Amino acid sequence: MGMSAEEIWAFHRRCGALRLRFQTMAAQSLPPAKLREHCKALGLPVEEELYQTHDGELAFAMDLAVYTAPPGRSRAIDRVAKQYGGRAGEESALVLNALSRAWLSLFRVLGPHPEAGLLLEDLVLGGEVWVVDEALAAHAQPGAVLGIRLGRVCGFAITCGVVAVLDPAMASEVEREVGDDRDLAEALLTSPRFVRGLWLLGLGYQPE
Repeated sequence: MGMSAEEIWAFHRRCGALRLRFQTMAAQSLPPAKLREHCKALGLPVEEELYQTHDGELAFAMDLAVYTAPPGRSRAIDRVAKQYGGRAGEESALVLNALSRAWLSLFRVLGPHPEAGLLLEDLVLGGEVWVVDEALAAHAQPGAVLGIRLGRVCGFAITCGVVAVLDPAMASEVEREVGDDRDLAEALLTSPRFVRGLWLLGLGYQPE
């Protein structure tokens, strides 16, 4: 990338601030009832103003509200990208593009990346991805399986805010289900129902 590790981390922090800004704009463009609907689907107790829900928990509902939509409807993040993409500055445009093209998948942590962050293996879509994220770098152990939504920015990827720590058996089950069918894999990973189930696991729900 032509950056030192310190410069990469500094750039990552600016990307994180821009990510929060655009995701907040996307969430605020939605009717409050829509976010409450996603909260209820995840079993989060919320009242009219959502103020009593912990930010960490609310982030899972925010992801559903911002990055998923019923068939035939546009996503909130895509509407923000359409409205502000042409007016964004260079870094803002990079982050907005990353968010609108972000993908959800199941990843295995391979270990530290030589420059900064971590190297992950996409267990469903295939390939490896370099992820720069301070929390993951500090806590994710090699071999861990994670459900994450990632967006690429300048050679590396940033997370879109929430992470589900998964049983490796779940990833194996998904791999068996989709096999080498790329279309089936993408359809599954973009299904609001699948994402909701993934975030329920991230919140600690254990299916019977």
